Amino acid sequence: MSTGRRSKSHLSIAVLLVFVLILSACSGGKAESVKEETPNQGNSQENASDKRDVGGLKLPIADKKLELSLWAPSGGNFRGKDFNEKLSFQKMEENTNIHIQFQHSTEASAEAFSLLMSSGQLPDMIFNEAWDREAGKYGQKGALLPLEDLIDKHAPNIKRILDENPEIRGQITSPDGHIFYLPNLVLDSENLTQMFPQVRKDWIDKLGLKMPETIDDWYEMLKAFREQDPNGNGKQDEIPFVTVNLNNVMMTFAPAFGVEFGFFVEDGKVKYGPHDPRFKEVVEFLNKLYNEKLLDPNYLVDTTFQTLTEKVTTDLAGAWFGWSGSYMGNFTTLMEGKHPTFEIAPALPPKGPRGDQRHVSFRWPAAGVGLAVSSQTKHPEEVIRWLDYQYSEEGVLLNNFGVEGKSYDLVNGEPVYKKEVTHPEDGLTNTQALLNHTIGGGTWATIADPRYAEQIRIANGQTENPLELYGKYIDFDAKLPPVQFTPQENDVIVPMMADIDTYVNETINGIIMGRIPVDSYDNVISQLEKMGITKVLEQYQSAYDRFRGK
Repeated sequence: MSTGRRSKSHLSIAVLLVFVLILSACSGGKAESVKEETPNQGNSQENASDKRDVGGLKLPIADKKLELSLWAPSGGNFRGKDFNEKLSFQKMEENTNIHIQFQHSTEASAEAFSLLMSSGQLPDMIFNEAWDREAGKYGQKGALLPLEDLIDKHAPNIKRILDENPEIRGQITSPDGHIFYLPNLVLDSENLTQMFPQVRKDWIDKLGLKMPETIDDWYEMLKAFREQDPNGNGKQDEIPFVTVNLNNVMMTFAPAFGVEFGFFVEDGKVKYGPHDPRFKEVVEFLNKLYNEKLLDPNYLVDTTFQTLTEKVTTDLAGAWFGWSGSYMGNFTTLMEGKHPTFEIAPALPPKGPRGDQRHVSFRWPAAGVGLAVSSQTKHPEEVIRWLDYQYSEEGVLLNNFGVEGKSYDLVNGEPVYKKEVTHPEDGLTNTQALLNHTIGGGTWATIADPRYAEQIRIANGQTENPLELYGKYIDFDAKLPPVQFTPQENDVIVPMMADIDTYVNETINGIIMGRIPVDSYDNVISQLEKMGITKVLEQYQSAYDRFRGK
């Protein structure tokens, strides 16, 4: 754990350095000058001295209006048809003199992305939520443009961030030494985690319980929820723990037994949870919950957020693992004025029988979400400058808050969302209302401003920040970093893990539901070895060692 503390200390220094840049955007004079100055969009004779400086980037980027293309899914929360309907992109076009022709797919699906990449007709820029896994592969194939030289010459804002945060440069550099995409960045440690265990605090209080601390406390709490009628309707209809997928259950309970559902690191060695003998204790515990109806018996069927929301808002659900905003915040907002005692509280990760206690749902500062540049682009310099703008203090404000006076106002130098964004009255959630104005700081190649998450959280009824609880339970050394694989490593991993994932999901669910005996878990480990998990782990270990510079 000592190395983990050093990692977090290094991250804190990086946060401080970069946010000096970001917070300077809050200056009233700076914001006002941005609002008033409009570039001459049609004058090809514009002198360089007339250009405006944004962190070393000169605006407008193009003297004559230039059109660039960008592929991106539109997303389920955006109600428009084209991202150019967002005021932030309209203002961005005004500032840069670059028009983005958005090519939208309706879903952020792997199939839609693969279809695009195999089409042979690529736009200038491509959005993906998994560039950390995909960028090296498509870069090796020649589909993506290496960006490191372009960054050094033409992207002063990005270069400054990477120079001040070498761990971020390492996270986005492919095995062959190239940078093929620019990520969404979180430079505030509290924003690295957004999901955590949540329980009905009013049920705990009514039954005279305490917030659970250990795995045994969790069992006793869930059992009380089932047997003692905390919703007070005289029926045994409570569902103590609900979920939309098995992974959320595993993130709650597996770390208490020293393992994870997927790949993790222990003493510098990459391991795979279901291949570890300790994983038998996990499925044994979950089988116990399932048999006693403490785990939702329909967890394999009710897999939508709508079904989960219905269970929570009809006073049936007692605990779950979910997002800070769309779960805890939205549930609290939906029940406001409709339930006299409804209260949700964040719970610490449970401590296991050997003292294991970790919070595993967190991301690295550089996410897989971001933008890559097609090797087919005819305007590489303009593209990298437009991308650099996304990371400038001005671009960060536009991407997180939108346009001043439209979606936010400056109050004492701080950007504050307007009431029509945080508390919309047209049937939209505040997330949907905000996305009418801007892209959102957490889902774009930009920096996620912590004030964005804080204001939405408070608007959703969470006056205290639940994420402050989890910092000391995050262990960077145990988290598998965003390693990138060589084509040769992928040739081993991809086909083997396709079969292994299917086998593990079917078998683990079978054991939890009692169709497969828990005592036969040794057979699961043996089968995984026959399917090649040892070879897969060798590839992961090589990639991990390379990531660590070994």
